[in-house]
Order: sequence, then structure tokens, then C-alpha cells
Amino acid sequence: MKKVFNLRRISQFIILGVVLFLTIGHMRYGIEKAAPIDAYCPFGAIEGFLTYVTTGQYLQRIYTSSFILMGMLLVLTILFGRVFCSHLCPLGAIQEWVRALGRKIGIKKDIELPRSIDKYARYLKYIILALIVYFSYQTGELIFRGYDPFNALMHLGEEFDEKVVGYLILGILIVVSVFSKNWWCRYFCPFGAGLGIVRKLSPFKIERNADSCISCGKCDEVCPAGLDVANVAEVNSADCISCMGCVKSCPKSSLKATTFGKEISKKNLSLFVMLLFFLSLGTLVLTPFWQTKAPSNIVKSNGELNVSNLRGSNTLEFLLKETRIPFAVFQEKLGLPDNVDKTMKLKDIGPKYELKKADGSFVEMEDFRTVVEEFSK
Repeated sequence: MKKVFNLRRISQFIILGVVLFLTIGHMRYGIEKAAPIDAYCPFGAIEGFLTYVTTGQYLQRIYTSSFILMGMLLVLTILFGRVFCSHLCPLGAIQEWVRALGRKIGIKKDIELPRSIDKYARYLKYIILALIVYFSYQTGELIFRGYDPFNALMHLGEEFDEKVVGYLILGILIVVSVFSKNWWCRYFCPFGAGLGIVRKLSPFKIERNADSCISCGKCDEVCPAGLDVANVAEVNSADCISCMGCVKSCPKSSLKATTFGKEISKKNLSLFVMLLFFLSLGTLVLTPFWQTKAPSNIVKSNGELNVSNLRGSNTLEFLLKETRIPFAVFQEKLGLPDNVDKTMKLKDIGPKYELKKADGSFVEMEDFRTVVEEFSK
């Protein structure tokens, strides 16, 4: 009987469950009580690395949590290759499952780029990575945030105006995954590019025994990275995500995975990855080094007001306290009633009290931001 679940699949389900939990918590409690979603994204550490090294400051929404997660993933990548992509990445899991669905509905053959184009197209993600790091450093902002399908996934429809491109890419990613394996990972993912560079330093590799190999091609068929496994002596490509699918699929056991010269099975690799990641994370979260948010999202550490970071999930009560602007000013500018619920989120006040602007649209968060900016001049 074919096994439906394995350790790698369980790891993917756990990560997606954690992402869903964090996302719902952020939607329910808002930015004042819940940490920004970006604080749980390790790619933020790559985006903000140059800024932190040169200024000692974190980019907005990035805290020690991102750097701790990145450090853990670097260790795992050195030990076992790009296991984050195969075991711990929500987008990787979604692409994999959507492609499986595509096969179930009759789309058996993967749509692939010609090899002559594919080998050059894979360098796109490195160019994207370099551009993101450079412009994040130059602007002092998470420049990729509005384009990031992972960020869009973790906001579940919120902040749509700020992430139109991110949601569009997420939608395209899902649709294309019906026909093709892991196209985002192969050609566009900047985080995968960063891990791929580290992967080249890893002793992890998959070796092929040419004497016992029968050239059946099953290893190539199951490889989500679209690598040519059947015709090489060893797989040490930066694009290998250490899923071990090729090793498992080989009918002659002609493929074996090794790290530091020691053979490791698919089951043991997944077990080590899960134990190292989840136990380390569970321990580090309890330490004082783990920080996911600042005391205020609109006041910098030097006391300077940063109204550009005001969010719809901020409450009126919080806004009044942090800006010290009299309530009467907002009443005059936005028509707030005396009995307005100050604990309500800014994005909900307009529709709740039917407060409309001259153009007939409801008062929204941007209007509160405008009042603060004008008052602060």
C-alpha cells in the first residue's frame, strides 16, 4: 500500500499550520498586539543584512527573529543542502501539491522550458536577489515586500492595495503550478538563490552508481528542480532542494545521498531536519534574543514619528496616544462622532459610522495618516 504521508510531508503541513496561525493572529489582533508577518520571514535578514552591518539598524518590520531564522537555515543548508525549500517552505509545498492535483485531473506531462533556455533562465533569480539587496540597502526599506508572493500569502487578502503585484504573482504561481513543477523556485525565487549560493559550500551530494543504473529516467521525472540526474555521476547543483525524491524513486538503488562522506537515508534526513529546526526554534523563542516587534510601529527608537508605517489595523486609541494629537483635530478633519469607539481599528471606523469623504468613499486609514502629517508640519 502506497504511503500517503511521510516526514517531509508532515513537516510541510506543520509549517503551513504555523503560517496560518500567525496570519490569523495578525488579522485578529492587528499590528499593535501581533508581530508583523515580516518578522517571521528569514529572507528579511538577507534584505537587511547590508543595512545592519553598515548602520547597526534593522530595516522596518525586521527584528532579531529574522536573523535567527536565517542563521538556523544556513546551518541546515550547510549540513543537508537546500532542505528549507523541500521541507519548510510554504510556497514550495503549495507548488508541489498543486502540481500533484494537476496530474490527478489528467495533466500528466510537465510543461518545461527547452534545456537551452532553461540553463540560462535559472540565473534570473540571482539577478533578482542582487537587485533586491542593493535597492533595500539604498532605500532602507523591504523593497521586495510588495512583490513577494509569500508575503501576500501570509496576509490572506489584507493590504491588497499595497501588494497588488504580490497577489498577482501568487495567483500566477498557483495556476502555472498546475502544469509545471516548481517554476517559481527554479527561475525567480531570490531566497532560493541565496540558499543556492550556500548550497555550493555544503558537502551534501547525491551520487549515482553508473554500473547499476538502468537509465529508466524515473529520477528525472520526480525531480522538482528539473535537474538531469540520470546522466551525471553526482548531483551537487545549487538548484537541488534535497527532497530525496530521486533516491526514493530509483528501482535499483543506484542513487545515494551523503553528507560529510556519510550516507543518509531519506527518512533520517527529514527526521534530522525536523528535529534540528523545530527544537532549535522552540528553544530560541524562549530566549531574550528572540524579538519580533518594536513597542510601536509608528514611533522609531529615537522617538521620531514614522507615520508612513501607520496601518489599518492600528486603533484610534493607539494613534491618539502615540501622536499626542488631540481627538478634536480628528473630529474636525474627519467628522468623527463623540461616541466613536477608540478601540476600533482605523480601517473599520469609516464604514462603521458611515463617515464619507467628498467623493462619496468611506474615510479610511490613509485619511488618518494625512491628518497626522498635516498636524505635524
